[in-house]
Amino acid sequence: MNITTPHEHPTGVLEVDTSNFSEEVLKPAEPVIVDFWTNGCEPCEEIETDLEQIATELAGKVKVVKLNADENPELAAKYGVSAFPTLAIFKGGEVAVADIDYARSLRSSIFNAVASLRT
Repeated sequence: MNITTPHEHPTGVLEVDTSNFSEEVLKPAEPVIVDFWTNGCEPCEEIETDLEQIATELAGKVKVVKLNADENPELAAKYGVSAFPTLAIFKGGEVAVADIDYARSLRSSIFNAVASLRT
């Protein structure tokens, strides 16, 4: 998976943690999809390629980031995340969509959730 650093152009998925969560997730004007994941989580690994493709498709409209909940448990707890992966969309500094369904069609679920934010 393409993980970018905050200093690179975000063409893939940016990794966030407590040090950059506010800047990368809460402050942007555009919606931000946050993938809360944990080490050793098979479903988390299974959606990586799809998330990268979606990040590329939505570049400039929506940001996609990953947050390792094992390394940042306080952020997972703050947003009530206890199952992994959990995908949430933040907009305007708040959770706009709490849990995107990844089990059926991740792409459709994300595109529908993003579209619902525009109305």
